[in-house]
Amino acid sequence: MSAARPFLEIQIARVSARASSPARFLKVNRLDSVQFEVVMRSTSSVNRLAAAYRRYAAEAQLNCQRVDSGGLFSPFMASRPQNPWLFGSIPDLFLGAGLLYLLVVSGLLVWGTSAQEVVPAALMSYLVLSISGSHYGGTLVRVYEHGPERRTYRLFTVYGTVGMILVLLGALYSPLAGSILITVYLTWSPWHYTGQNYGIALMFLRRRGVEIPPLAKRMLHTSFVLSFAAVFLTMHVEGNSGQVDPLGFSSLELDTFQFISIGLSSALRNLVVPILGLGYLASIAIAATLLVRSGGFRSFAPTALIMLTQAVWFSIPYFGSSFDLAARYPALGAIEGETYKFYFVWVALGHSVQYLWITAYYARGDKRWSGYGRYFAKVFVFGNAVWAAPVLLFGPDLLGRPDFDFGLAMCVAAAVNLHHFMLDGAIWRLRNPKLAAVLLRSNPQSVQTAEADGDEFEVDTSVWARRIAWSLAGLFCLARIVPYVELDQRLPAALVEKDYSTAESILDRAALYGRDSTILRIRLAKELVKTQTPARSLRHYRRSLDLYAHAEGYVEYGRLTERFQDLDRAIVAWELGIPYFPDDVELVRHLGIGLLRAGRAPEAIPYLERAIEIEPEDETTRRALAKAKMQGRRH
Repeated sequence: MSAARPFLEIQIARVSARASSPARFLKVNRLDSVQFEVVMRSTSSVNRLAAAYRRYAAEAQLNCQRVDSGGLFSPFMASRPQNPWLFGSIPDLFLGAGLLYLLVVSGLLVWGTSAQEVVPAALMSYLVLSISGSHYGGTLVRVYEHGPERRTYRLFTVYGTVGMILVLLGALYSPLAGSILITVYLTWSPWHYTGQNYGIALMFLRRRGVEIPPLAKRMLHTSFVLSFAAVFLTMHVEGNSGQVDPLGFSSLELDTFQFISIGLSSALRNLVVPILGLGYLASIAIAATLLVRSGGFRSFAPTALIMLTQAVWFSIPYFGSSFDLAARYPALGAIEGETYKFYFVWVALGHSVQYLWITAYYARGDKRWSGYGRYFAKVFVFGNAVWAAPVLLFGPDLLGRPDFDFGLAMCVAAAVNLHHFMLDGAIWRLRNPKLAAVLLRSNPQSVQTAEADGDEFEVDTSVWARRIAWSLAGLFCLARIVPYVELDQRLPAALVEKDYSTAESILDRAALYGRDSTILRIRLAKELVKTQTPARSLRHYRRSLDLYAHAEGYVEYGRLTERFQDLDRAIVAWELGIPYFPDDVELVRHLGIGLLRAGRAPEAIPYLERAIEIEPEDETTRRALAKAKMQGRRH
């Protein structure tokens, strides 16, 4: 580069003297922003244009992905990067290209349905906490830590965040709005995963200097789009729930917050998906042929591995379900039905590992980089805090309505992920000069962040603001970690050992960090009924009703109230539940029989008749109705 300095200086002086602005200078010479940054750092005469260039670079919007052969600096910039890897071949293939995920899932498929028993639940919880939670922090640290980034993406960091908070709050008070939010999240999620795989595939090719033919790029993109299309069609088939609800919320039998399918007919799906499958295979074949021809198989291999990862995540399970591959290959049966949620967690972990791999490399290219330890501490704390904060603030004891098990968890998951998708769509674009400078060049230190260059380096966040942010994030992160210890480990152990005092204390503490649970309260109450002090279960049924109105809670609370207090209070409890569950046969029957025992036969008759309408073969209710009518005639 030094030998070319006189020539560069002369040419720059000539062109800049005629150019009306640095932006025009760039256009005249057909330079991309990354090339111009390198030239600025290697020639003293161009440094005078540095400040002006930064003002006009965004305005010029030059293509960072290609060097025109007729450009002034093409002889110096068209060569391929010295290092085609980010961290090295092994880390990049295992973490970025998905080889580690493929090896893990291959082992799980060999185990088959017993894999869920082989892998400890505690291990899965800690992996989700440390890897999946941290990957959300990668986005937050990227856009919120420094002032220039926050201002650049103000539309998303400020207005988008406030808007998502308002949407979440509205969703918690409107089951329809909540269901729409959940539907958008579950539909967008595979597209988000697909987009990340496609971006990494292109990055691998460009770092190797592969000239991507336009047709090859279109076919590569088409293969990823068709892979997602199969997921979309399967999710929105009428009556389908197996692979729509990977986290298992449908097992709660909610009638409020739920996925709303478009309701496509199975016949339409069975017709369209095979056609998409053929198009998917054709697009893969064409893209692979052209890319191997352009750059050789060695340069194409990492991209091929990413394409295989995409196929294992989505294409094989969803296209395979149309061709009934599980019947021919039993190992694929593990990705069907109830066990799908187990494999969904592994897909999410694979996606998160990819994300942390690329965000760590990008962050390393910043002058403010302070090491991997501090970076991963930041993304862990802030990534998990963003999950715990809305659970605590919008729980039924504060600003929200449904408890964690019956709507809050689903709505928070939807809001946090949609916010994450929104930010990612804005910040991870290879045509961004700053991003391309790091990800498409061999050394992230070679081009530092534009905002932190020379005299323009800025630290605009006060020490106290950082301390407050860390303190709040630390508290919320702790609220995210504690349930994994208390509710997932200590509580089940206490119930097995019949240490009910400890179990009660754990659930009472759970209310402090927004994780008190209707389901766990009922479970504990049922255990306490079997003890010598069954009256202790009364407050847990009462608390379960405060968290979420459910028919079983009203029935059992009334029964225990009648047993340990008086019948009139029991009747009041049953009457409170009738407006919510007028067709629950147990609740209606208990109210009718209770009114009959209280000597209020005329009031009991309508409820007993309703119970018989719901369950005509119940002899107990028929006898009670006959008795009520007899007493009614006496009155």
